[in-house]
Amino acid sequence: MAGPGRTVRSRRWLRTTPARVWLLSTLSVTAIVALFGSAAFTLNQARDGLNVLGHNAGPQAMATTQLYLALADMDARMADVLLMGTDHDLGSGRADALEHYEDSRARANEALLQAASLTEGDTIEELNVQAVLDGMGTYEQLATEARLINDEAGAPPGRVDGAALVAYREATRLMHTELLPKAFNLGLDSSAIVRANHEEGQESVAVGLVWVGVVGVAAVASLIGLQLYLRVRFRRRFNAFLLGATAGTVVLTVGVVLALNTSGGHQSRAKEEGLDAAMALARAGAIATDMQADQSRYLADPGLADNYQQTYLDRAQAVLFRPATNLDAYYEQIEGVADSYPDLPGPDGSDEEDPGTLGYLGQRAQDALLPGQEDALADVLAAYGAIQERDRAMRAAAMEGDTAGAIDERMEIAHSESGVFREYVDELDELTRLHQDAFTEGIDRGDRALAPWTWALPVGTLALLALVVAGVRPRLAEYR
Repeated sequence: MAGPGRTVRSRRWLRTTPARVWLLSTLSVTAIVALFGSAAFTLNQARDGLNVLGHNAGPQAMATTQLYLALADMDARMADVLLMGTDHDLGSGRADALEHYEDSRARANEALLQAASLTEGDTIEELNVQAVLDGMGTYEQLATEARLINDEAGAPPGRVDGAALVAYREATRLMHTELLPKAFNLGLDSSAIVRANHEEGQESVAVGLVWVGVVGVAAVASLIGLQLYLRVRFRRRFNAFLLGATAGTVVLTVGVVLALNTSGGHQSRAKEEGLDAAMALARAGAIATDMQADQSRYLADPGLADNYQQTYLDRAQAVLFRPATNLDAYYEQIEGVADSYPDLPGPDGSDEEDPGTLGYLGQRAQDALLPGQEDALADVLAAYGAIQERDRAMRAAAMEGDTAGAIDERMEIAHSESGVFREYVDELDELTRLHQDAFTEGIDRGDRALAPWTWALPVGTLALLALVVAGVRPRLAEYR
């Protein structure tokens, strides 16, 4: 009989004022604690997303784009060395070319380590990294063999020894059929990994924002319910402590939501206007490096000169595309780009088949510009146009049979201090740096938007709980 009696007493107690105050108070406290939990979890997710993008996957992905550049530069320097032959003082000199070759080899190894770190756990990509690493060893053996044979033969400038040419052809074939495609794909895969991580993180934060909003509304509703009950039951106009708790809950909820939205916006801009744009420009530099190396291959290997000329055009179109089926037409089109900037040539009604100015330095680069960067892109396009002017002069000399003049033009293009390609790289690096700065600034702003909540959320939650206790305790004391 004790059991039913206890149940009856419990039901009677639940109908009392103290029981209902306790129930509503517990509901309010639970909602505030739930608000703290959902906000803390979502804020941590946002911080993790910023950390991955800003300090792990993002910089690593940017580093992998340097792999293609380093490999292409290695092959370009070796082609220059072979082209110089016995004249070691052409351009910036043989010693300078070999020094840059070694520097590029070191950068390639470093980029491979970055790629291995980023693709860890992906069996296919790990195999690609290992394949590039193994292929680099084979390439170096073949390139060194070609250089030594050419040196032993005492080949004059522009007349690479036949056996050396065979070895170099094998080396550059390996570079362009195996190493560079894999390197380029690693860069693209790195970008895909960053994009997937970013999108997954943003989706998680978006779901968390909904939970924060819902729990925040529930907390406010429970506090208002408690306030109304106390007002009706105790005939008091208002409870200052509970009003403070209600207002504080609104402020806490809105503040967390605004911080998450602000941080997410900075993170998205850091990726799109900073990292994505910088990586695209880095690819423009890498492809242009391989493109200008085709100039040396064009002069060093007359038997495949037509192939290298067509390859040069194909790569040039990837960097800055204008409709042209041969180099002469391409030269003219590029002059038009420099002359019309900041308006880029494109469909204007006179030629419906004109797709516009595309490629890494085309409309895509212009769309990614931030305020104040217009002149930087103009300088890049002007430097790129200067490369085409010198390329035209080099090929004209070669067609006229002036091998020495053509080699001089090539060496002036490639000169490591004053060449037009050096100028192009410098201008491109400056524009890339501006986007990298935008990336860093976006990550920093995102971190700053979240930083105050490291202490504000727990302190604010404790303050809300204290206000609830302070508001309810005097009323419960009346029933002791």
